[in-house]
Amino acid sequence: MKLHALIFATLTGLALSACTTAPTVEHLDAGVLQEVHNLDVYPDTLNNKARLNKLHDKCVIEFTGQMGNGRVVEQWAFKGLTLFSAGSALFSPDGTSSAQKFDLYDENTQKNFLALRKNFAKEALEQCN
Repeated sequence: MKLHALIFATLTGLALSACTTAPTVEHLDAGVLQEVHNLDVYPDTLNNKARLNKLHDKCVIEFTGQMGNGRVVEQWAFKGLTLFSAGSALFSPDGTSSAQKFDLYDENTQKNFLALRKNFAKEALEQCN
């Protein structure tokens, strides 16, 4: 009986220490700040929308739209005017997809980011500083 009590106490101690030392996962998504539809963008897309999401330490613009026969999804992560990462994925009707990471130092990438960013209200963008 003493052995069972010792094993039970040991397992209980391990379980409690595992719970107290386990890393916590922060709730990063603070929500959608604004969503805009039917943007005038290049290249042309149909039924497009862009959503400005506030995360713990940055904002992310998620752009989606129909381009040709496929669906494009772009994500632009930034804080203030500083672009941290950007890229796109194209999903074709046949089930194939391709992805590309944008060159953050490219002049066209920066112009596209600023043009996309201008579609959101000043009050929403202020929360991204």
